[in-house]
Amino acid sequence: MGTALAQVNPIVKISGRVIDIYDRNPVSGVSIIIPKSGTSIPTDADGRFTINCNKRDTLFLFLYGYQTLRFSMADSTDKAEYHPVFEFDRLTATTSRPIIVRPKPTLNDIDKEREKMGKTPKELDQPAMSISSPISALYDLLSNRAKERTKLREQMQADERTRIYRELFDYYKEAGLFDLPDEYYDQFINYLNLPVDFLKHNSDYTITKTILDKYKKFGLEKGFIK
Repeated sequence: MGTALAQVNPIVKISGRVIDIYDRNPVSGVSIIIPKSGTSIPTDADGRFTINCNKRDTLFLFLYGYQTLRFSMADSTDKAEYHPVFEFDRLTATTSRPIIVRPKPTLNDIDKEREKMGKTPKELDQPAMSISSPISALYDLLSNRAKERTKLREQMQADERTRIYRELFDYYKEAGLFDLPDEYYDQFINYLNLPVDFLKHNSDYTITKTILDKYKKFGLEKGFIK
């Protein structure tokens, strides 16, 4: 029975590397996390990492300032070792970033994205408490496994929130509603300090009015509005 189980869920070795999608430089300090086992390791100075996992496991790669990546080996060809290269996309705008032409999202597109906010992969859901073993369930809730799941959920929601804000700012600039300089995007997002639920549940009017009101105060403080 043990042999059959091993064939279904073999242990594989992943020796990977994480690089910046734009400048192709290695990204160090990226957390490589397997929520199911609670395993977490960082990439080294060369962006490399090695980790053993179940063939059915899902890995998450995240670092503040970058888009969180989700990676599953389940659909890959069966091998004992893999050498993937992950390209990390920055959330922070820089002037050195090459220009990539993509269709600009419409307000309707952004509305649909807002409706889906807060949803995270099922691998990150908190496991249901076992009524037959409440002590074991409590231990799991307090373990590193649970903490890593929570950390990942929060990071993915923060990434999603930042992306939607950026799309809204671009839309407002195109519509001539405000003229926030690109280099202030991240500072203004922090200045707004609005929770995910605000973006998800309020109307376009309420969101726009709130952002524009705060934009005026922010612009006066920073000096680009006189």
